[in-house]
Amino acid sequence: LHSQDDYKDYRINKYFLTDMKDDFVGVISSPAKWNNKDVFRFSAVIGGGLLLYILDEDIHQWIQENRNESTENFSRFISDFGHGLFIGGLALSLYAVGEIADNYSFRKTGLLCLEGWLTAGILTLSLKTLIGRTRPYVGKGPMVFNPFSSGSENHSFPSGHAVSAFAAAAVIADQTDIVFLDILSFSLAGAAALSRSYNNQHWASDIFIGSALGYFIGKKICILNRDNKNKRYT
Repeated sequence: LHSQDDYKDYRINKYFLTDMKDDFVGVISSPAKWNNKDVFRFSAVIGGGLLLYILDEDIHQWIQENRNESTENFSRFISDFGHGLFIGGLALSLYAVGEIADNYSFRKTGLLCLEGWLTAGILTLSLKTLIGRTRPYVGKGPMVFNPFSSGSENHSFPSGHAVSAFAAAAVIADQTDIVFLDILSFSLAGAAALSRSYNNQHWASDIFIGSALGYFIGKKICILNRDNKNKRYT
């Protein structure tokens, strides 16, 4: 019998990999267990997304008409904070610090961020391919869809940067009691997500829904790993 205490070391091993698979299933199956409050929250997010969908063209045009050199430089810089390689690197760096310093909190936060990033990546790619929304730079407007397309130009919804950034921010905020880090995490995530509209890669509704999805993924993974009182492995 592999003890619960060994698992709670949060190290990359076969036990963690098995649990990561279980957590992925837990994330995608969680809607089946939603209560009335969860349904209300989901409805509010969908309602906000639909409102932005109606306004996507106007919002995008306003953003593009108000570009300048300073905002372009900032947008190029901040966009990297939502890139998958940055999120993955952050997760592994936190884990490495935890290993070197033998710090449980850093190891756990790093591995939960890694789970969030991988889960977000799988779900985002699936939705992008299934929905096939055309990106703004294509110039066909926000209401053109090519379902099951493999081309990046048809992978606008949802924003992968937004999903990944908010999944990581939700994990970091959940795992720390430092308010400054919470604010910093979500501020960077929000700025990285918004930069994608500025850079002509996504519509506002892509970013809003992506941010909400990323937050949900990060929080759900943390909930599934809360204390691990029922985790046992053989």
